[in-house]
Order: sequence, then C-alpha cells, then structure tokens
Amino acid sequence: MNIFRFLPIVCLSFVPGLASGQETGVDLSTVAVRNAAGETAALGDLVDGPTILHFWATWCAPCLEELPLLDTFAQGLEPGELVVVSVDTAGYGRIADYMDDLGVALASYQRIEGNVGSVFAILGYPSTVVVDETGTVLWRRQGAVDWEDADLTDEIGALISQ
Repeated sequence: MNIFRFLPIVCLSFVPGLASGQETGVDLSTVAVRNAAGETAALGDLVDGPTILHFWATWCAPCLEELPLLDTFAQGLEPGELVVVSVDTAGYGRIADYMDDLGVALASYQRIEGNVGSVFAILGYPSTVVVDETGTVLWRRQGAVDWEDADLTDEIGALISQ
C-alpha cells in the first residue's frame, strides 16, 4: 500500500476551515496594514464586529473582474463592515492606480506585515473571509465571489448583521 497516495487528504485535514468546515479563530493582530494616507494599524483594530475581509492583488486576474462587483455590493454596507486588503508588495501608488483604472471607489489597505495566507489558511487570491471581533472565522471563500448572487450576498449580509 502506497501511503503517499493519502498524504494530501491527511494534510488538508489539518488546515483550519478547509476540510473541517468548523469555525476557527485567527489572531487578527498578526497582520498589519497601511491605508492610502500611510497610517498603519493591526487588522484587529479595524474589526469591531462581524466584518467582511477581502484580500486581493493587482497581479490577480480574477480580482480584476471581481473588484467592480464588490464595489457595487459595498455601497449597501455600513462603514466598517468591509475591509479590503491588497497583498501587493509594490508601493501603495500601484494599488491606487489599479483601483482608479478599474473605476472602483473602494478604499483598500495594503498588507505590510504578517502572512495573510498563513493566518487565514488562504491558498490563493482573491479570498474573502467573514470574521467576528474575536477573530472567529464565520465564513470563507477562496476565489472570486459572485457579488451579484442574491442568495450568497444575503448569507453574508446575515452574518455581518449579527
């Protein structure tokens, strides 16, 4: 019997939120972000209740299509219910130019410290996570979200209105 055949299944069972489907807690203080003005904060400082965290990058092709839809969805949210974070390592100007080119009004932070992938068990971008103020992951999606899907946005809306 070849045990290496089962190794991927065993490994995935230890990644929180992927195989188990259970709520997991993350330490939001381990990721630092910067806004357009250059002000920095821990991600945890931006979350004071159920919040949608959306992670993206300028080099991510699906992000190009998803960000305008997220921008439209965000217009119905209250301040603080959505935190958008670019994982780009280039200067913030690149992020601002990218958003301008897309015609997106979303305010995006830039990750400056901490590994988003490790903290949130993210394997690719874009990724969206809903967390509460304690860092408990209530919902996650790796890959683009269809922000025009009413059932999906209702589900997310119910989570952030708790």
